[in-house]
Amino acid sequence: MLWRIVLLLIIGTTFCRAQTGSGKTAVFKVRAPQATCSIFTEEKFFWLEKNNIVRVKVRGGGKIQVELTGGKIIEQDGGNYTLFFTSPGTAAISVYKFGRYGRELALTKTYEVRGPTLYFCGIKTDSTSKYLRLRGDNLYAYSDYFKQALPVLSFEMFFTGDTVNVRNAKPTRYKSDTCMLTKEMQYKVLHYQPKYNYIYFHNIVCEVPDGTKRILDPVRLHGIVDTANKKTLSLIYAVFRKEL
Repeated sequence: MLWRIVLLLIIGTTFCRAQTGSGKTAVFKVRAPQATCSIFTEEKFFWLEKNNIVRVKVRGGGKIQVELTGGKIIEQDGGNYTLFFTSPGTAAISVYKFGRYGRELALTKTYEVRGPTLYFCGIKTDSTSKYLRLRGDNLYAYSDYFKQALPVLSFEMFFTGDTVNVRNAKPTRYKSDTCMLTKEMQYKVLHYQPKYNYIYFHNIVCEVPDGTKRILDPVRLHGIVDTANKKTLSLIYAVFRKEL
């Protein structure tokens, strides 16, 4: 039994010497723990009407850089960032970390930016009605965040007269510096012909309670002929968000 132990020691010593004499070194790559990045928000979406606070936390990392698309970073205090949005839609937050190999993307998250809901002549955006309410505010917005109506300060209307017979017809632009339709706008709306005319509203500016301004989504006026009553033909109006 003793001679077996001695033999194993001799073989092991010889093997180690052979490895040392060959000049080869075994290199083991030990990967450092990666930095973990987290983004914390007050809600699962951002509000158009307020400043939104976001906290970015990185563990195991060094210097970072935070970038925002769809809005602006107006203030930074440590890991807290104040985000400001001027129009609804989608926003993306990207966090970059700096290491041995330069700047690397650590995390990207997208969020919805919710704005006030626009009402046009009593018709809520993405809904229909048989009637246009021309009395009172023609355009106003309602904020789910503030739970109140927001006044519209100004807007533009674009009207295309004949979209069937005229190719690439350029729309006529009308502007109102109030929440009301001008006489020209009102005439075009009341004489709207679904198959020929094209009407949409753009640069709709509303005011939030702190006195600042926000630009709402553009909307399009759409109409279809109500065939339920064959004696009196009338239109069913709809207001939809318009992609520009």
